[in-house]
Amino acid sequence: MVSDVKIRTFRWDDLERYTYLFNEINGLTTSEKAFDVEFMRQILSLPSCEPEKNCFFAETQGVVVGFTLLALEPPIDRAVASGGVLEAYRNQGIGHKLLTAALEHARGSGVSLIHVEASTEGTAARHILDSEAFYEVKRFWQMRWEGDQLPPVGLPNGFSIRSFKLDQDEETLTNLQNTAFGQNWGFSPNTVEQISARVRLDRSNPEGIIFIVDGDRVSGYNWTLRSFNETNSTGWVAMTGVHPDYRGKGLGTSVVLAGMEYLKSKGVDGIELEVDSENDPARELYLKLGYRKIGQTVWFEKRLK
Repeated sequence: MVSDVKIRTFRWDDLERYTYLFNEINGLTTSEKAFDVEFMRQILSLPSCEPEKNCFFAETQGVVVGFTLLALEPPIDRAVASGGVLEAYRNQGIGHKLLTAALEHARGSGVSLIHVEASTEGTAARHILDSEAFYEVKRFWQMRWEGDQLPPVGLPNGFSIRSFKLDQDEETLTNLQNTAFGQNWGFSPNTVEQISARVRLDRSNPEGIIFIVDGDRVSGYNWTLRSFNETNSTGWVAMTGVHPDYRGKGLGTSVVLAGMEYLKSKGVDGIELEVDSENDPARELYLKLGYRKIGQTVWFEKRLK
């Protein structure tokens, strides 16, 4: 048991050690998915992130061994905590100290509930969450597609495809995403400022944000991401949605395929995504396109008021 653990907040001179910690805890260090320091700087600089207030480190004998990052979402009255502890320091009470810090900060922010996502294989994390009276509320599938051939992108008459345009489509994308996901579990409405920052992240490319349009009206979209190193490349279907006025026309399949075509043109080895296990239409769409389940995560909830 480590007895001299100190919990402190993030400082910007911690950026390099935080990047290392994040990659190690999430098993990314040697993969193409690993964050570099500049990309981590971009992530922590996103509007509302404020790591100096919302990120906590566990430090012992001058070594940072764990962290928790709290994302505050006042529009839906919740906070989302993420983080972990280096493997060599697990099962020593450090994770519980970090969770306690996150809970205290969430309560102080005034939100009513807190969510934590954990792998179904994360027995240590589940034990900590159980000890704080968290309960399971959702399960998500992680899925992956690999292949050489894609079916053609079929579009109804009058519809066409175009890519996102920087400094023109930020408000359009914000409104479409908020409308398409407004009733989805766990979705917090975005601001134009937030979307403007996210479309400029290193792993996002305007060409990889695909719109389906009906005349001049944007009716659906697929926001893809890509990470790569010298040997491997992975793409993601990060967000995909269809405006409620256009559902039932097969546009979801079309826009997903358009995004996958873009990612394949960039030479990705595979394409990954996450889907709500209870969202039968989306889950079945991905299965029919050849995605396979590679993992599952559980979302846990705790009421704070």
